[in-house]
Amino acid sequence: MSSNPRDDTLAEKRLLHALTQGDRSALTGLYQLYGDKIFRYTYRMLGNRTDAEDATAETFLRVVRRSAELRADGAFRTWLFRIARNLCIDRMRQHKLLELPAEAHYNGTEARSALKVTVQQALDDLPEEYRQPLILCDLDDISAKEAAEILEISVPALKSRLYRGRRALRDRLGGSLEKLT
Repeated sequence: MSSNPRDDTLAEKRLLHALTQGDRSALTGLYQLYGDKIFRYTYRMLGNRTDAEDATAETFLRVVRRSAELRADGAFRTWLFRIARNLCIDRMRQHKLLELPAEAHYNGTEARSALKVTVQQALDDLPEEYRQPLILCDLDDISAKEAAEILEISVPALKSRLYRGRRALRDRLGGSLEKLT
């Protein structure tokens, strides 16, 4: 749709109203606004394209199922990310089989690919309480206030987790970055 946040907010309100009135085609517009953002978030949480695609699809399916609960009051994005977060947590709790990621071949130089893998592995090794704020705030560029709402914690708690998460990530990466760059 548009890259202007105000236009996106107006479009979101129109689409949410249409969806609550039973217009299922409004979901396409909501997906255009948020589908890529939700996919990137779920991919970073799950580290696997297939699981991220499934979680993204399930997120929007739940929007349709719960369309009667929707309100065009600015809280939709937070609610949407909370659904995605909960789906990711559920999926991470399930038993995972060891598999070679389908994304094993990254575009770009070998050094860049190695750097991506190293950073993703370090991020994956962090405790969930640090990983989630880092993904939301640093990778998905969501405000601290909104990220705190998504995670259902206070803003000071979020900032504390961000600080500790960034420090832990830096410690985990240590000399790895120097070797790759």
